[in-house]
Amino acid sequence: MTTSAIQAISAALPAMPTMPSVGAADATGAASAASGATAASGAQSASGVEFSNLLTDGLDRLQGLQNTSSGLAVQAATGDSTAIHDYTIAAAEASTATQLAVSLRNTGLQAFNSIMNMQI
Repeated sequence: MTTSAIQAISAALPAMPTMPSVGAADATGAASAASGATAASGAQSASGVEFSNLLTDGLDRLQGLQNTSSGLAVQAATGDSTAIHDYTIAAAEASTATQLAVSLRNTGLQAFNSIMNMQI
């Protein structure tokens, strides 16, 4: 594959969300949580909101991929689309994204069950 082909493919892919960085403010929040300060609960709720926003954004993107794939499938079936490869690519993207979401969900449930089964 040539460099220009790789650049064209990477330009067509949707941008991945950036992960929040752990900075000095998070480290001090963790230290104050150990001492029982109330500032730690504010840091935890802020990071919980960020995590919730990341999950919501990821699910919205997955829904968008599935909607695009469905729309292109209807166009291909009715003969409105002359570019069947667009539907094939969209269907593969939607399928891969769904498989990733299911895998992440399963891993999260396994982690949750492992934590719940820990003895104190």
